[in-house]
Amino acid sequence: MHTLHTYLLFHVLICLRQNGFGNEIINGHKAKKNSMQYMARLTGRGGCGGFLVSEDFVMTAAHCAGLTEVTLGTHNLNKIDRNTMIYSVEKQCQHPNYDNNTLSNDIMLLKLSRKAQMGKKKIKPVKLPSKNPKPLKAKQKCTVAGWGLTKTAGNSADELQVVDVPVIDLKECKNLWGRSLPPEVICAGGYNTPKGICQGDSGGPLVCKGVAVGVVSFNNKSNCDYPDLPNVYTDISQFLPWINDILKKKKYMIEKAVCWTTRKSFKRVHCSAERHHCARPLVTMHPLIKFLLFHVLICLGQNAFGTEIINGHRAKNNTMQYMAHLQDSEHTCGGFLISEDFVMTAAHCAGLTTVILGTHDLNKIDEDTMVYGVQKECVHPDYVYPVMNDIMLVKLSRKAQLGKNIKTIKIPTHPKFLKENKKCTVAGWGLTKTGGNTVNKLQVVDVPVIDLEKCKFVWRWLPPKVICAGGYDTTKGFCDGDSGGPLVCDGVAAGIVSFGEEKCDYPARPNVYTDISKFLPWINDILKKKKC
Repeated sequence: MHTLHTYLLFHVLICLRQNGFGNEIINGHKAKKNSMQYMARLTGRGGCGGFLVSEDFVMTAAHCAGLTEVTLGTHNLNKIDRNTMIYSVEKQCQHPNYDNNTLSNDIMLLKLSRKAQMGKKKIKPVKLPSKNPKPLKAKQKCTVAGWGLTKTAGNSADELQVVDVPVIDLKECKNLWGRSLPPEVICAGGYNTPKGICQGDSGGPLVCKGVAVGVVSFNNKSNCDYPDLPNVYTDISQFLPWINDILKKKKYMIEKAVCWTTRKSFKRVHCSAERHHCARPLVTMHPLIKFLLFHVLICLGQNAFGTEIINGHRAKNNTMQYMAHLQDSEHTCGGFLISEDFVMTAAHCAGLTTVILGTHDLNKIDEDTMVYGVQKECVHPDYVYPVMNDIMLVKLSRKAQLGKNIKTIKIPTHPKFLKENKKCTVAGWGLTKTGGNTVNKLQVVDVPVIDLEKCKFVWRWLPPKVICAGGYDTTKGFCDGDSGGPLVCDGVAAGIVSFGEEKCDYPARPNVYTDISKFLPWINDILKKKKC
């Protein structure tokens, strides 16, 4: 389109009708539990709605580009639990013909950093139109949902709102808008009805008979409560070839540096100067050695990944602000913030999708609590499952907001020897006794360092580069449930919870931690480059 035409059309939309991006629900009601499991909340600098269309992709509006996190599995943005999944955005597939001025072709697919974990109750994709969909009839009832404002100049909602809206004849819609509409749209709600969308949740779905037919695009910005113009949605059926091509081929993006792990199975390569992702390097070790190592640990020691605190006490407020809780729908680990970009944890915790900072109480998610997605997992290249070189750095989906409740912890600056019986601390949210329950409030306990030679003798075998502390000749230590937490000595994170004996209350063997000081060149290289 000629630049002058684009300019004029843009100002026709703005000046004549004062339209705005549509993003909240007007005169709706709370969505029922276990409904609309496809709904996604997109955040970063601003917020948008979206909806899951496959295990890899979320659909939203193209004008929502730039948001970095996708939240699935909850209707209540204040309720982040085990069913809530937070993903970073690996790739933005904005329609190639999208026009930011006219909002033509206002549609985008977001590739998630990892496959969505589908569930019967919390996370499911929504159907898209078939190849030859029936045209929508005027006054046909459809639904739209979102977390945006609930009235003009009002507040956004924390709980998902939903409302029924009638489809409006496209010719009538064009007449009302002054024939200044993009061609590939649907109109529904916002005209001759007090129900519809408003600013705050663009990108959400217009759903008719269980099928997502539209993407929230724009509306009459000046008046959401009873606008004189229809709400406008991008018509998904007009983009099916483009959508299906992406969903079928699952385009992969390889950045400036091509990793050696790239295979011919990557059908398409897309270059980007803005983001950097590399496949995790493969550990090359003979399978027999892996097998024997695993069973030496299991059979000799009956060890378990260390994950809860035994005979400890609640952590005091405004302490241990570096503590992180890593989770997905099934598993949890501990971790600790070492820079505004990275959390350190155990390598055997790989695969968790959400990082929570700023709270000691997992039941208390308030304005001081920050929830992040995982952009990249930096597993040590020499890690061997389950516990050799058991260290990992997790890059957050955005920089941590440091403050009163969120701070980093120091790590060693050089290899350091810890004296026997030196008192250190370990903390976590795991079990408090063998076979017991996990806790929601952070627990902490003092543990004595154990001589490494004595530890090796008791265990009969240990991986290299470890520290032993607690869990032997004492009733204090950790147990299954919060691997990845820090062993802190003199205010410095010296170790990472790795494994211990299956019996936690009074184990016959020491607790074992990865010795952070043995990995400093690898750690510092990642922190300096901010990538792995």
